[in-house]
Amino acid sequence: MARSIAQELTKAWGQSVIIYNVPGAGGSIGADKVAKAPADGYTLPMGHIGTLAVNPSLYPKLPYNPVKDFAPVAWVARVPNVLVVNPAVPAKTVKELVAYAQSKPGQLSYGSGGNGSATNLATEYFKMQAGIAVVHIPYRGTAPAVTDLIGGQIQMLFAGAPALIGHIKSGQLRALAVFSPKRLEAMPDLPTVA
Repeated sequence: MARSIAQELTKAWGQSVIIYNVPGAGGSIGADKVAKAPADGYTLPMGHIGTLAVNPSLYPKLPYNPVKDFAPVAWVARVPNVLVVNPAVPAKTVKELVAYAQSKPGQLSYGSGGNGSATNLATEYFKMQAGIAVVHIPYRGTAPAVTDLIGGQIQMLFAGAPALIGHIKSGQLRALAVFSPKRLEAMPDLPTVA
């Protein structure tokens, strides 16, 4: 998403906008780098629920303060989570995935963008509601978790739709549901979890 925005800002501003991804700690490492950068208007974070709300709630000694260290510029997007599985998982629906996980307690694993990340919390909530035991494998960001999901090292993942849609459309991943009140325009056949 940041790269798409950067392309448009480059056109509008007439100068290059460079995206530098800093993975790890649910976005805290990157947010800290931006918070400590000179306040000259040339370094902007792409904040999200993890860096701005979840991490401050989970970690009492964050190296940055989301309220004092950042000033909001624009709300860019609402990004719903999508539940995807590796195609080797036989489940085609959320209900089937729950039944499959219940038949194999502790044998399936899911990836997340790190401990305390939005994807970690979403999956833990899902596990609690579904009554399933699935092992958490934390990664340094969503991209390596997606790579391992495609490779079959983990079986399932909750992540924002933009990080997954290309892999879903190519058949590398199977989407089971979107966790939003309405279906996604980009994937109208994908049901909501409800």
